[in-house]
Amino acid sequence: LLSAFDKPLAPLIPLAVLVFDLVLLGVGFAVVLLATGVALKLVGTCIVTAGIVRLFMVGHDACHGSFSGNKKLNAVCGRIAFLPSMTAFSLWQVGHNTAHHGFNNLKGRDQVWAPLSKVEFDALPRYRQLLERLYRSGFGWGAYYLIEMWWKKLYFASHKEIGSSRRKYKLDSLLVTAGALLWLSAVAFAARETDQSFVLLYTLAVVVPFLLWNAVIGFVVYLQHTSPSIAWFLNRHEWQRNKAYLTATARVRLPFGIDRLMHGIMEHNAHHVNPAIPMSRLRAAQRVLQQKFPELCDYRLDWRTYIDNVRRCKLYDFANHAWLDFGGQVTARVPMAIAAT
Repeated sequence: LLSAFDKPLAPLIPLAVLVFDLVLLGVGFAVVLLATGVALKLVGTCIVTAGIVRLFMVGHDACHGSFSGNKKLNAVCGRIAFLPSMTAFSLWQVGHNTAHHGFNNLKGRDQVWAPLSKVEFDALPRYRQLLERLYRSGFGWGAYYLIEMWWKKLYFASHKEIGSSRRKYKLDSLLVTAGALLWLSAVAFAARETDQSFVLLYTLAVVVPFLLWNAVIGFVVYLQHTSPSIAWFLNRHEWQRNKAYLTATARVRLPFGIDRLMHGIMEHNAHHVNPAIPMSRLRAAQRVLQQKFPELCDYRLDWRTYIDNVRRCKLYDFANHAWLDFGGQVTARVPMAIAAT
């Protein structure tokens, strides 16, 4: 259906995108390090965060092989683009391309924002229940992504966490560590040469943007796979029958057109149907997909909708396909109408 959109772009186009986003990151970094007022430094912090987010999307495309038609160029550009977010390219590849895209919303294979059942939640120790409540509080996306995704699975991930251990995982983790040390050295040099507080510069140029980045990506992925209209599955045959690659994700239009600044990643149904589609063509591909399947989850995010999603989507009843609150009360029953199409 979407094969017309997955042709590789001319090499100069993706390279220009990468260079632009690297320059954006560099400008933000320079503002933080060189501006004299804290207010202007905070503007720089926001620009650095935007640069990290956009570069991550470039790395994401490169990891899918949709950034360019050249495999080696994808590998090099993807690793460069992932450096600011400290994401190990090969670990993202196995966790995202293989587990998430191969089995999105299939519990036990896809781990991204996978909900717990009431039995699973009740069996957790008290501290872990509190952590789960934080994650699904409506403001815990940064903590979720930082702890459950980045720390456990995307940076020196253990065999226990990802089910394998390869040399390239360690090498890519060492690469992003080297990038972080280089970033740190630049901050230390600037602090010394300009007689500024190293702690202030490090906080505004490194710590805050990295934490904000985790919050942004955690929020984005939460929206893409969590909704009263989106099902999760335990049974693989049921998952296949319900075309979860198509139905178990959402297109979410963000306020002020912010989604347009994120390289089209919110056109998520099209991306899951065909990850080979370059990000610049996802919007057109999504339009074609929604003409064919108008039932797909598609909404414009506002405060009321978001609060309703958060309130309803705490735990999941996999047998009856219903979202529950932490007390086990049904808050939403998931429509499964597309299964028969």
